[in-house]
Amino acid sequence: MCRIAGIITKEFSVDQLKHYITLMCNSMIHGGPDDFGYAVDTNTMVCLGNRRLAILDLSLAGHMPMFSDDENIVITYNGEIYNFKILREALIKKGFKFKTDTDTEVIIKAYQCWGEEAFNQLNGIFAFCIHDKIKNCVYLVRDQSGIKPLYYSADRHQFSFASEVKAFEHTGFKQQINENWKIYYLAFGHIPEPFTTLKNVYSLPKGSFLKYQLADNSFKIHSYHEFKTAIKILDENEAIAGVREELTKAIKFQLISDTSIGVLFSGGLDSSIITLLADKYATGNLTSISANFDEIDFSESSHRKVIAQRVTSNHQEHIITYRDFVYNFENVLHDMDQPTNDGINTWFICKCAKENGIKSVLSGLGADELFGGYPSFDRIRKIQNFSKLSREMIKSARFLKSTKLRRLYYLSFQSPVGEYLCLRGLYTPDIIANLLDIDIQTVINCLQNIPLDDSIKYLNDEERASWFEMNMYMQNQLLKDTDFMSMSHGVEARVPFLDINFINLVTSIHPSIRYGELQKKRLLIEAYRDELPEETWNRSKMGFTFPFQEWMRKNKDISSPDLYQNKKAKKLITAFNENNLHWSSAFALYKIFHGS
Repeated sequence: MCRIAGIITKEFSVDQLKHYITLMCNSMIHGGPDDFGYAVDTNTMVCLGNRRLAILDLSLAGHMPMFSDDENIVITYNGEIYNFKILREALIKKGFKFKTDTDTEVIIKAYQCWGEEAFNQLNGIFAFCIHDKIKNCVYLVRDQSGIKPLYYSADRHQFSFASEVKAFEHTGFKQQINENWKIYYLAFGHIPEPFTTLKNVYSLPKGSFLKYQLADNSFKIHSYHEFKTAIKILDENEAIAGVREELTKAIKFQLISDTSIGVLFSGGLDSSIITLLADKYATGNLTSISANFDEIDFSESSHRKVIAQRVTSNHQEHIITYRDFVYNFENVLHDMDQPTNDGINTWFICKCAKENGIKSVLSGLGADELFGGYPSFDRIRKIQNFSKLSREMIKSARFLKSTKLRRLYYLSFQSPVGEYLCLRGLYTPDIIANLLDIDIQTVINCLQNIPLDDSIKYLNDEERASWFEMNMYMQNQLLKDTDFMSMSHGVEARVPFLDINFINLVTSIHPSIRYGELQKKRLLIEAYRDELPEETWNRSKMGFTFPFQEWMRKNKDISSPDLYQNKKAKKLITAFNENNLHWSSAFALYKIFHGS
C-alpha cells in the first residue's frame, strides 16, 4: 500500500524530473511513510515515483519502483493483490521465477505473461503504472471497484499522474482551478468523477486502464472489467449459500498481511458481520477498533458489547470528544485532498488505529449499497410519482421550506443526474447561484452536463437506487473519503463487501430476493441470522455517526453567522444554529467560504 506519482515530459532535465517527482511524493508522505524511491528513463524521460507503506514483504525487496528481471518493465504500485499467491503459483508453473515475496513482482510477471489481459485477473485494491520499454508505452491501471484513487493530467508538454490531487501542485507545470468545483460540491456534497478541483486533472475510471503511447504522446482509456448484471439466482437458499461462501473467501483473502490488522467495528450489522468472520479466520492477532462519545445518543457501546463477547480478538474503545474535534479540525480539512461532506469520522477512527500500531483495517463499506440499506431505496419509489407532474410544477418545489422537498426541483432535469440529486443532493440550483453569485442557468448547465450512463433508466427501482449508491455516492464520496482519511494516518482500509467475486455474486441475485422491502438488508440478515444476536439486526439503522450537529454548533469558528459575508450563507448558517439545517450542509458552506 503506497502513494504513487509520475511525470513524462521532455521539457525538464533529468535532475528537474527527480526534483519534481520527489516533491510530488513527499506531498503524499503520510500514505507511504516507510520508503521512497524513483526511477527515470533518460531515453523517454519517463519518471516514476513511490512512497511505500509496507504491508506485504516488509524487507527492502519490496522497494519501488520495481524492475523486471530484464529491466524492460518498471512499475510503481499502490494497493494489495489479494489473490497474488494463486497467480504466483500459476506463473511458476509457466516457468517464471520470483526473487521476492511481494505482490508487486506478481503484477510484473503477470503482465509479462498475459499482457493487458492480466489486469482483470487481479483481485484486490490497486492503482499502478507500468512502463513497458519494449512496447514504448505506459499504462495506468485502476481496480475494478475504484477503491484506490488514480488521477492524471495531460497536455502537449507533459503527462503526469498521482494518487492525490494535491500532488499535481508539484509537477513543475502551472495548474488551473476548475471553476465548476464549487457548483459540484454544493450540489453533491462531493466532486463527481472524473472531475476534480483542478481544470485538467481527471480521475481514471474504475475497472479501466489508460495506455499512453510515448512515440506520439497520445493516449486512450480502455475498460477492462464490467460487473455481471445478468440475473441467475432465483432461489433464496442458493443466494444465502452464495453470500456466505463468497464473503468468507473475501475475508480470508483480505486478512493476508505481514503487519497487524484490525476491524473498524461500529456495532452495526455490516461491521458486526465483518468482525465475526475476521475473528473466525484470522491467523494472528486481530484488533477491533471502535469510537465512543460522551454524548450518550451516539454511543453504540451496548450493541458492540454483545458482539465483543462472542469474539476472541482484542477490542479497543476510543473516546472522541468535542475537544478532539476542535483541536484536529484543520488537519482533517487538509487531509481531505478533495472537498467532501464525509470522512471526518473515518479520519478519527483511523487515527485510533494508528495509535494502536495497526496498518490495515477491514471496513463494512459496501453492504448498504449492495443490499438496500439506505433510505434512498424507499425514496426512489416515491419520487417516481412526483416525476409524473408537469415540469413547471416540479420546478416550483424550490420555493418550499423543507430542504428535502426542495430537492424535488432536480426532477425537472429529467435525467439520472437529476434523480440522484433529488435523492442525495445538498442545495438546489437557485441557492447555489446565490451562494456563488452566479447565474442560475450556469449552475443548471454545469450539473446537466455531468456524464452518466443512461442505461440505468431501464433498471427497476431498487436496482437503480443501488446503481446510484454504488456509482455516485459510494464511488465519489465514501471510497474517496475512506482512502484519503485512512491513508492520511498511514493506515490501509480493506473492504470485503466490495470484493469483485462477491459483487458479481450479489448482482446476479434477483431483486425480489436481494432487497428487503419490509426489512432493510433482509438477505444479508438471513445469511448470518444464526451468528448474529437479534439486538444487532432488529433495530433501526444508525450508521457510523458522530455528534457533528452539536459539535459544529458549539464551535463558533464554524457556526457564527458573522463569519459569512454572503447574505444567503449567513441565513443558512442561522438556520443551522436553529437546528433547521443538517450539519453536512453547514459544513459545505464553511468549506466553500473558509475551508483550507
